Amino acid sequence: MSKYTISYIQKVPLWRTILGVAIIVFTIFNLITSGNIATIVPLAFSYLLLKTEGTEIDLESKTYRKVFSILGFKIGKWQSIPDIDYVSVFAATFNTKVWVSSASTNISENKYAINLFYDTKNKIEATTVYQEKEAFDIGLHLADALDADLLDATETNDFKWMNKDAYRERGEFVYE
Repeated sequence: MSKYTISYIQKVPLWRTILGVAIIVFTIFNLITSGNIATIVPLAFSYLLLKTEGTEIDLESKTYRKVFSILGFKIGKWQSIPDIDYVSVFAATFNTKVWVSSASTNISENKYAINLFYDTKNKIEATTVYQEKEAFDIGLHLADALDADLLDATETNDFKWMNKDAYRERGEFVYE
């Protein structure tokens, strides 16, 4: 990764990392001691717990890639980055359905999503984070790096253009 690459990969919560690694260790132990290939099934559950995604942007080559990552190992295909009109930060609830054997449950998480919009309505999903300040810090960083505007879309039907200078210099939410 070059010094001109911006990388924002979602953080996996600690509890998911501990549980996912514990399942992997248990599964490998079970496979070695029992020799039963069916013990590999829990690996799919650990994959769901440990996988994360995000975006890397190479400012030098003007390319980006959606990244899928497990325990720090990243994969993704580089593509040309379009001219970004604006960066949007919005609050949303993300639901994940988790299956184990015959049981399932829904996990809801409140997060802030940072998207890059181009050609008016097309978007690149940059990343999601749990904290509002971190979301706006990332949004400002991307908006500055891509010479784009910054939109506060955290309130439903009340989207506002942010004054980037005020937020950068004083941490204040000033709207234009």
